[in-house]
Amino acid sequence: MSFVAFAWIASILFGLVAIIGKLTSKYAIQNIWLFNFFWNLFSLCITALLALLNHVGLPNTWENILFASFFYSLFGLLYIIGLSKLDISVFSPLFNFRTAFGVILGIAILGEKLSFFQLGLVGIILIAGMFVSIEEKFTLKSFFTFGIGIAIASTFFYSISNIFINKSLINNGYWEVNLFVALFTQLFLLTTAPLFIKDLKKLTFNSVSSTFAMSLALALGTIAANKAYAENVSISTTITALPVSMIMAFLFSIFAPQLLEKHTLKVYAIRFTAAAVMIISALKLS
Repeated sequence: MSFVAFAWIASILFGLVAIIGKLTSKYAIQNIWLFNFFWNLFSLCITALLALLNHVGLPNTWENILFASFFYSLFGLLYIIGLSKLDISVFSPLFNFRTAFGVILGIAILGEKLSFFQLGLVGIILIAGMFVSIEEKFTLKSFFTFGIGIAIASTFFYSISNIFINKSLINNGYWEVNLFVALFTQLFLLTTAPLFIKDLKKLTFNSVSSTFAMSLALALGTIAANKAYAENVSISTTITALPVSMIMAFLFSIFAPQLLEKHTLKVYAIRFTAAAVMIISALKLS
């Protein structure tokens, strides 16, 4: 298959991650601590299998892997909380803040320089982000909520984690970094066990299978994205950045509004426009 096909497969799978996660948190596992633990556990199992097939070894250095794992565990937890509290059509485009945070952190940690043009793009992403949260009341106050704050914080910790992952890849192999970041992330999440251990008995086949499906979609999406990036970065990045989960959520609002969300066409028009501005700005910034 061509890199375009792999990029589209990745984009669709990444969209499904958010949709499955939202449905699971809403109908299958209400305890977010339990959901987050098993989502990461299944991701670890899939990563371990792939790493073993690729003859993984031990890392040469550990410090950056540990930092990456710690911040990734915070990202994962806040990702699930944000996903459970926000509409998909709000949550999905907010993830574009990761590009802005990545640039800012690159300056703070790696000593990179920020041009006035890049600074302007960061400002555009921030302003457009306020409009993706617009609801029927058409007030920007909808942006200043706990759920929005959690979602933005999750992208911030994701960006920090990526900084340390990139630093760890300098001295370690790809699979060594992926496996041990996943492993230490799970160890950090063990500290949340007291918050969900009583609800283990509430797990059902449907809740476990939907969580596994979310982890599998993420793993396969990452593999497909890496295949696409290996041949072409710019076009692949554009395709994988498309708001597929927003489109899926919009279709749900038409054909099954009771499952996820339901808003007027005017609200969706504003959200999609704001998301498009954020995506274009993020692509120019990256």
